[in-house]
Amino acid sequence: MKTSFNLQKYGIETEQVYRNSSVPVLYELGLRLEKGTAISSVGALMTYSGEKTGRSPKDKRIVRHPDSENNIDWGPINIGLDEHTFMVNHERALDFLNICDHLFVVDAYAGWDPKYRIKVRIICTRAYHALFMQNMLIMPTAEELENFGEPDYVV
Repeated sequence: MKTSFNLQKYGIETEQVYRNSSVPVLYELGLRLEKGTAISSVGALMTYSGEKTGRSPKDKRIVRHPDSENNIDWGPINIGLDEHTFMVNHERALDFLNICDHLFVVDAYAGWDPKYRIKVRIICTRAYHALFMQNMLIMPTAEELENFGEPDYVV
């Protein structure tokens, strides 16, 4: 199950990276590597996510940019962020990812129609995050994954 998918171009040096792992593999990794993870009586993967649970819509920030400034409904949910503050937070996120023993990568598509879909790469720290993203996005076939290339967005 160990893989060596390279994330160095993003400033991430973590060596143990699981890319587009199958659901059974993600279950096994979650159970083996993540404290507080178990399988429920109906077969769902359960995990303890910490004090905060659910979505935090008021924690969302969008970097202000002239090309998109007038296309955003700014307010208490879409909160503006300057580029310097974004870069500080970006560096903090990279520092955190670089101390992780392992990471998960989900390469998938947003949008069903091939004419309009975009390629996204999700980098996450927990198996259940990867499971969630595999559920939310359209997973590529083996051939599509082999020819995935560079994603349009990296989260």
